[in-house]
Amino acid sequence: MARIKAATGDLTKNIFDAVQQIVSDKGFDRDEVLSIIEIGMIAAYKRKYKTSENVRVVIDKENERIFIIAKRRVVDDVIMSGMQVGLEDARKINPDVQVGDEIEISESPDEFGRISVQSAMQVVAQKLRYLEQNRIRNEYIHKLGELINGYILRKKGDTVYIDLGKVEAIMPVKFQIPGERYRVEDKIKVVLHTIEEDPKTHMLKVLVSRADKKFVQKLFEMEVPEIYDGIVNIVKIGRIPGIRTKVVVSSQRRDVDPVGACVGVRGVRIQAIVRELGNERIDIVEFSENSKDFINNALSPVAPTLVKVDFNNKEALAVVSDKDLSLAIGKDGSNVKLASSITGFKIDVKSESQFSTEMASPEARGRLDDLFAVKAEETHTGTPLTDLPGLTRRMCKILGDSNIRYLEDLINLEEEDLVGIEGIGEATAKKIMEIISENVEFEETDDAADDDDDEEIEEKNDDEQSVESTENKP
Repeated sequence: MARIKAATGDLTKNIFDAVQQIVSDKGFDRDEVLSIIEIGMIAAYKRKYKTSENVRVVIDKENERIFIIAKRRVVDDVIMSGMQVGLEDARKINPDVQVGDEIEISESPDEFGRISVQSAMQVVAQKLRYLEQNRIRNEYIHKLGELINGYILRKKGDTVYIDLGKVEAIMPVKFQIPGERYRVEDKIKVVLHTIEEDPKTHMLKVLVSRADKKFVQKLFEMEVPEIYDGIVNIVKIGRIPGIRTKVVVSSQRRDVDPVGACVGVRGVRIQAIVRELGNERIDIVEFSENSKDFINNALSPVAPTLVKVDFNNKEALAVVSDKDLSLAIGKDGSNVKLASSITGFKIDVKSESQFSTEMASPEARGRLDDLFAVKAEETHTGTPLTDLPGLTRRMCKILGDSNIRYLEDLINLEEEDLVGIEGIGEATAKKIMEIISENVEFEETDDAADDDDDEEIEEKNDDEQSVESTENKP
């Protein structure tokens, strides 16, 4: 901050030079700064004369001059110099003045003395700090949680200082992405985290972050128009900065795939976000009201072969193939930790071989069934639609919303039935029927064979009756 110098020469000139510098550096309003200077001049007068009741400050902005005008009573013997003036001195200003009259006397700040001026400058500096703090609060209090561009000013220890244009922000090490390097003058994106007061200096500090979940959310809002427009919602975010982030999304429209919208054509949207995060792994997880499906999605990029849920204790068991076990757990357990965080279930991941070994005895299988008692929402039986090759995630969601969740439900529908479902057109319905035709084998049932046998028996009985009728003819 620019400081006003208490010079022994032309103090007024120094004051106006300092005002200009403050206005230029800090962007303050010039009149607002001059009002603070006025308060400082009154403080200097009071320091010298022990009173300020009879004082007013005149600031000539055009000629850059400052006067302190004091109203004093004319007396023969001056006792209070700040309130009185001797007759002889008064007549130098007005020859016709008499004892008992009041007269206005003009003084320059240069006449106050060094100590008084220093006192005034302390008052001015304090008021300017308050002005700056107030401006910072008003400027940034409504931007908390917003994404802001800045430039790296310097590093001091592990702390990074960032120029946001009107304020110098601080990014402590706990708000930094681990392993990320910060170079002076580099452009940087940050999210405005908090504005807090330093308990020692009482100065406001603007804290910014790149490690906050909100930082990831704002990057998605910037890169994915469907999220910005509210078509796709971010339900929840789980993050371990620098390692992995899971973003749970849902769509407000059946014809919009939330995962596809976030990934973008050829992954262009998600790649831009990953680059900004320093190659931090990003998993886009589609939200589901069905807990088993949600846990299955949350363990991405691995697809479990079995998921069991204990709703009472909010625990779940996920079984994955042996080759996917380390991927399902993730680096230092990051994948399963984040999956547990976003779903609200404590997830225990086991490989198929581990699960088979533990479930070798009937007693173990019984304990498992007792522990993971299945609720009504999980009791449906059938082949999941996701097992049907070629059926996209979006198609599965549209069908699921119409209570068609299993292959057995789907194969009983005609193409016309599919067209009647919201979100499925003629082309999509035709495609679904082709997928069923190519991947589903229909076997002749025992009922059909029984029907053929019944027909043969009926024909035989008819023949016997005919013969019997002929024999009985006279």
